[in-house]
Amino acid sequence: MPSRINTESSKNAKTSKRDDEISLTRANRWLWRFSSLGLTNEIRRCTKCIDQRYANKDRLVTSEKPFVKFNVWKKWKPDGNVTVLFVAESPPWNGKQRYFCNLDVVEKRTNLRKEVLKYLKLESLKDFRTRGYFLTDAVKCRLNKSRKPNVPSKVLKTCADYFLKREIIDLKPETIFVLGNSAKQALSRFPEFRELENHKITDDFDMNLSGYCVILCVYPGAQNGAHINQIKRSFAKITRP
Repeated sequence: MPSRINTESSKNAKTSKRDDEISLTRANRWLWRFSSLGLTNEIRRCTKCIDQRYANKDRLVTSEKPFVKFNVWKKWKPDGNVTVLFVAESPPWNGKQRYFCNLDVVEKRTNLRKEVLKYLKLESLKDFRTRGYFLTDAVKCRLNKSRKPNVPSKVLKTCADYFLKREIIDLKPETIFVLGNSAKQALSRFPEFRELENHKITDDFDMNLSGYCVILCVYPGAQNGAHINQIKRSFAKITRP
């Protein structure tokens, strides 16, 4: 079993080299202030990006948070240990009902849930949870990338600092499976995972970082069909006996 990040801040902890950087360990002393509200309520109440110029109905909808709407934390968090935490970028923009954890929408075209289950050789999201798997997005609000493909750095920073680190601390996953470059950038914000800055998402990367096995994977979408062998290689690292 991999070691865990200490949940108490060290009195002698060194100050961060970057002003906008908060390590997973140092964050604990203020993360738990709001623990009584629960993660879902914290995400529901979040308005930290609402005053940004891109927070509008055409780019970032701060009122549309599928993680909250579909009660992901309560319904799909494994009952036991989380063996693999999958970190994706953001909920899909097109269609308010489209989401990894919404089983009510059945699509003919491919989507993230279909692709992930296919590579894991699983039949359903229930099987996914039973295996101890959990998927979260680095960005909690729906983000439109049709005109501007890059995720605003402010959005990525805010969601990572306030929510992603909290999920990692709460879930204590054995493995973190990074789906795409934006997810890699979000994790790279934390000193514990700074090594990721030295690698491309296409690299054959799996390494123990601060007690977590971290695996990089190209996002398994139709737009990345040229990388199918790399995607298979990455998933094989968690499906092999």
